[in-house]
Amino acid sequence: MRPGAGVLLMAVLAGALPLHAGAQEPRAAAEITDFRVNDPALMDARAKLLAQAEGELARGEVPAATDTFERAAMMLHAPDTEMGLVRASMQAGQYRRALAFCAHVAGAHLESGPAGGLYAWLLRAGGQNDFADRVLRETLGRLPQDPVALEVRRAFASPAPVATGSLLRTPHRMAPQPLLAGDQPPVAEAARVVSGGVLIGNGTMALVPSAALAPDAAKAIWVRDGLGRATRAHADAAAQPLAPLAVTVLRLDPPLPAEGLPPLAARDPFAGSAGFAFEYAAQEDASPAWPWLSQGFFGTLQNGDAPRRLGIGVAGATHGGPVLDAAGRLAGMVLPGRDEPVMLPASRWADALPGSGQAAGPAAAPQGGAIARPGGAIPSDEAYESGLRTALQLIVLR
Repeated sequence: MRPGAGVLLMAVLAGALPLHAGAQEPRAAAEITDFRVNDPALMDARAKLLAQAEGELARGEVPAATDTFERAAMMLHAPDTEMGLVRASMQAGQYRRALAFCAHVAGAHLESGPAGGLYAWLLRAGGQNDFADRVLRETLGRLPQDPVALEVRRAFASPAPVATGSLLRTPHRMAPQPLLAGDQPPVAEAARVVSGGVLIGNGTMALVPSAALAPDAAKAIWVRDGLGRATRAHADAAAQPLAPLAVTVLRLDPPLPAEGLPPLAARDPFAGSAGFAFEYAAQEDASPAWPWLSQGFFGTLQNGDAPRRLGIGVAGATHGGPVLDAAGRLAGMVLPGRDEPVMLPASRWADALPGSGQAAGPAAAPQGGAIARPGGAIPSDEAYESGLRTALQLIVLR
C-alpha cells in the first residue's frame, strides 16, 4: 500500500476528515472517537507495532518502518501513528511528502498539540515562517496548556530554533535519528556542532569554514547531513587548495550517500536573482537536526577579490551551509563576513578541486500535467529536499 493511503482511508471511515474546506472547528470527543480503542488485545498489538516501527526508524530502516507504521494505522486512526509516518518520510528525505501529510495530521487531529507543533516546525524549517507561526498560534489557541506546543513556542523565539528536551521525544520528534555511515563507532558524547558545511564530490568531500575548525586541536571530526547520517572526516594539512579562501576541505571515510545531491551551477547567480541558503542552529552538543532554509535574492558582486555579499538573510549563526540558485543547483556556500554573511561561489572551488561536482541527472518530466517552471525555477519544498542531503553539521571533539 502506498505510504499514507491506509491512514487517509481510515480517516475518512472514522469521520475525522472534514466534508468541506471550511470545516475547521474542533469537534466534540464523541465525534472523533474510534471505538476500537476499547479492544485491549488490539491496542496491545498496536503498541508493539509502534515500538517495532520506532526501532526500525532509529536504525535507519525507513521502508520497514513505514510499512510497520501503516499496519499500526489500520488498527486505529490516531495522531501518534501518523506522526510516525511523517517522520519516516523525513528520514527518507521526502520533505514534500512529509509536509503534505503532516498538514492532514494536524488538521484531522485538532485535539493533538504535538501534531500541530510538528507541522509548525516543518513549515518553519522550510522557510514558511509566517505560516508556521499561524499554525502554532491556532494550536495554542485550542490547547493553551499543551506542553509540546508551548515548548515549540519557546524554541521559535530564536531565529534558528533548537529541538531539545520534550521536542526530541517520539512520536513527534522534531529532528532526524542519529545514524552512522558504514561500520564505525558513534559520535563521541563530548563532541559538539561548531558550524555548518557543504557535501560535495559525490559524497566524498566536505567544505567547512576554516574559522570553525582548528585541525591541530581536534581529536576527532565528523560531519552529519540533514537525514542524521554521520561519518568521520579528516583534513589533509598538506593539501588545502582553498585555504586562501578561508575554507577547509575534509575527506570523508566512509563517504556519505551521493543520491539526491544537486549539481554544481554552471555559472554564478546574477545579483538580484532568487536563491536558497541553509544553516544549522548553534548547539551545545552534537545532536542531529534538520537545517533551516532561508529564501531571498543574491547580493551584488564586490570589487576585486572581496567576498561576494550573500544578500539572503540566513536564519542560523553557525554559517558554512550550502547556497542553491533558483533552479536548485549548488551555487556556493555561506561564510562569515566582517559585518554580514558572505558567499563563496562554487566557481571558486570547482577548478581547484577536480571531481568536486555532482553529475547532473536527466530532468524529470512534469507529472500529472504540471505546468513547466519558468526558467527552471524550483519551489522551496523541493529545494529543501536537496538541502537535507547537502547541508552538513560540522562536529568536533576537542
